[in-house]
Amino acid sequence: MKLSVISLDTFIGVIVALLAIIFTIIIGWQIVNTIDMRDRMAELEKRQNALIENERLLAENDKLFQKEAYNLHAGICGESAESYIAKESYAEAFAFYHTALHYAILADQKNQLNRVIQLQNLLQLITAGPSINLSSLAIQIKTDMEGIRNTTSYRNCLSEVYEQTMQAFLQKMKSFGLVIPE
Repeated sequence: MKLSVISLDTFIGVIVALLAIIFTIIIGWQIVNTIDMRDRMAELEKRQNALIENERLLAENDKLFQKEAYNLHAGICGESAESYIAKESYAEAFAFYHTALHYAILADQKNQLNRVIQLQNLLQLITAGPSINLSSLAIQIKTDMEGIRNTTSYRNCLSEVYEQTMQAFLQKMKSFGLVIPE
């Protein structure tokens, strides 16, 4: 007696067909996920490259802003020196021109040697010690000397003439009772 209209071979065939359909769907799903993942990875890579480019541009802008700030500071110190020259306070003018030289070097200005020559010319005019606070003047000159000596401009072209100028200035200040440590 036959209990079922479906034979065992038919049943196995239907089960195998269903399994094949399920496996095909699963493999298709994995292929779709892989393609989607590649698209997502490509999008993430584009975003990462955009972030890297933005970071590079920000760093360049930061350098430009810093250079502009150094230029501005050098100009302000130069103007301050000019005002001290007008008052015939040449030691103070020397200190401000010296700070202007420091910031001009940091700003990579091209007239650095001319600024050292300005210092030499001022050195000839100094006939009396500074009239402003001696300790603040000494600290500023020492700080600027260290800063200038740590630059490539100093090492490449300014070292000899700068050192001669500063030695003469330090000797002159020492004769007026102001000792600036080197």
